[in-house]
Amino acid sequence: MFESRIMWKLLLCICFFKISECQDWVIEDEGCRTPDRGVGDCRPIMQCEPITNFMRSAKRPLSQEVIRYLNSYTCSYESNQVWVCCPSEPISFEGEGGSNSANDDPPDVSQHRNYHLLPEDCGYLDPGDRIRGGANARLNEFPWMALLSYRTRRGPDFKCGGTIINERYILTAGHCLHNLKNPLLGVRVGEHNIQTKSDCELTRNNKQKCNAPVQDLAIEEILVHPGFNETVIQNDIGLLRVSKMNLNVANVRPVCLPVDTARGADLNGKRIIVTGWGTDETGHASMILQKVELPIVSLAECQKIYKAEQRAKISRKQLCAGGRDRKDSCPGDSGGPMHTAAYVNGDTRYVQQGIVSFGPAFCGLDGYPGVYTRVEYYMDWILDAMKP
Repeated sequence: MFESRIMWKLLLCICFFKISECQDWVIEDEGCRTPDRGVGDCRPIMQCEPITNFMRSAKRPLSQEVIRYLNSYTCSYESNQVWVCCPSEPISFEGEGGSNSANDDPPDVSQHRNYHLLPEDCGYLDPGDRIRGGANARLNEFPWMALLSYRTRRGPDFKCGGTIINERYILTAGHCLHNLKNPLLGVRVGEHNIQTKSDCELTRNNKQKCNAPVQDLAIEEILVHPGFNETVIQNDIGLLRVSKMNLNVANVRPVCLPVDTARGADLNGKRIIVTGWGTDETGHASMILQKVELPIVSLAECQKIYKAEQRAKISRKQLCAGGRDRKDSCPGDSGGPMHTAAYVNGDTRYVQQGIVSFGPAFCGLDGYPGVYTRVEYYMDWILDAMKP
């Protein structure tokens, strides 16, 4: 009770006498528009769990940016009570000065009870291979790639990507799993060229070497991050628990995740690698797995670029890359990985730093980078959700 009184008084003092600043919040009956243009419910502030939870976890002292942000939720002031446009989703705030969460650092999961579910044998790469621009990936260069299959009028279709993180789980984007128009059918791993029955290559001795068959996996459980917000595209991450796959073949292996020595990497100024079967600049989907090297765009620059986009709010839990020279990840790559090379378990490995989330309407639009969910900030959720 005391905590509630203090919180109410604090908010009343810092935010909510400026009712005139809050416009266009009422839409009909008790409905209202949140600052993110979502539909909310106008109610007393202490009855709005998303806002009270935010206040409990926000760093003190509150910045002027946070105060203005909270003030923008006001929808009424009745009988000495502040009323807010209460959203249905958890709220977060990321101003130009950085995060206002209780902890800016990605979680350390080294002691997590499920840490052992992440394979040590992950993310192997050929350090001699160098990507220049967009190109076909080599056979088995990225054996953790997955394709999500959906039911469409034309039959099954691959519309999203993902990555193998162990023998039972696929990591992907939340929007690939949530509120679907086309039902999800299954997951394919071990694929390279979608058009061919067998994927083969010539060895140095001019002999043909072929992969093991692809593995089509049944979906046992769909897990979307509880904070996923499709209005402003936050917490865009999800997991699929699938039927057990065979990892003892060259074309089906797990990727490394950003834990232990790979955690907390400074990616500013670095170049990253994105892979997928996404559409090219002509609008046609690629049949062969593609790879492209892109520059990281700083958080501050990305926030500035997307500030005019009312549906997009870039936070510290996201990464931005590309938007230059018509090179970027494309719509069909949603849920696919952004990689960097890192020193893991005594070797150089591929580590998945991001998940393709969203970008401009036209792939590779100059000046607009693609936006990726930053995996290391969700490692605690990933491990919490996993089971043997």
